[in-house]
Amino acid sequence: MEDLSTTNINDQLNLLKKHVLTVVDNSNQFAIHLASSDSERQKLKDEILAHVEQIHKSYETNSHIPRHSTPFTEEKLSLKRSLSPFLGENAISANYIPKLEEWPAFYGEGEYNHLGFIRTIDMLQEDFNIPDEIIVGKLHSLFTRTEKKWYYKMRQYHGKHDWPWWKSEVITKWASNSWRFRMENAFKVPFLTQKKINHLFGSSNRKTDCLPYTQICLNQ
Repeated sequence: MEDLSTTNINDQLNLLKKHVLTVVDNSNQFAIHLASSDSERQKLKDEILAHVEQIHKSYETNSHIPRHSTPFTEEKLSLKRSLSPFLGENAISANYIPKLEEWPAFYGEGEYNHLGFIRTIDMLQEDFNIPDEIIVGKLHSLFTRTEKKWYYKMRQYHGKHDWPWWKSEVITKWASNSWRFRMENAFKVPFLTQKKINHLFGSSNRKTDCLPYTQICLNQ
C-alpha cells in the first residue's frame, strides 16, 4: 500500500516536472521571439529615419529650384526680378494695390469711353506706384467681349509691350472718325429739351409739395 502511494507521488512529481520544463521552454521561446521583434522594430525605425534624412537633404539641395518648373513659373520669377527696382522706399506694398474688381473695365461698343479707361489706369499707376508689368498683366481681364479678342490678337502678333504702347494702340483702335463725329454732335444737341423741361418742372412741384412752408402758403 505504501509502495503504491510512493509510486503515485513520484508519477505526479515527474508529470509536474515535465510541465515546468514545458513552461520554461515556452518562456525561452517567447523571450527569443520578443528580442527578435524588438530588433526588427528598431531596424525598421532606423530605415525610416534614414529615409526622412535623405528627403530632407534632397530638399535643401534643390530648394533654389521652383517646385513646379514650368514656363509659367519661369515667367513669374522673371516678373519678380523685374519688379525688384520698384521695391524701394517709395513703393507701396502689393497688398495695397486695388483689387481687380476696382479697376475699370473697357467696353468698346456703344457709348464707350476709351480715354476715361486710360486716364483711370494712369491715375491708379500714379497713386499706387504700380509698375507697367502689373498693369499689362491685368489687361486680359479688363478687356471684355470683342475687345478681349482684339487684345489676344495684338498680344500674339506684337508680343510683350509696356503700358504706354498699349495706350497708344487703344487710342489708335477706338479714336475713330465715327467716335469723333459722335463726340462733336454731343455738344450740338440741346441739353434742355421740352421733354426734360416738363420732367424737371413736375419733379420740382412734387418736391416742394413735401415742404411744410409750401403747404401753409398754398392754404392761405
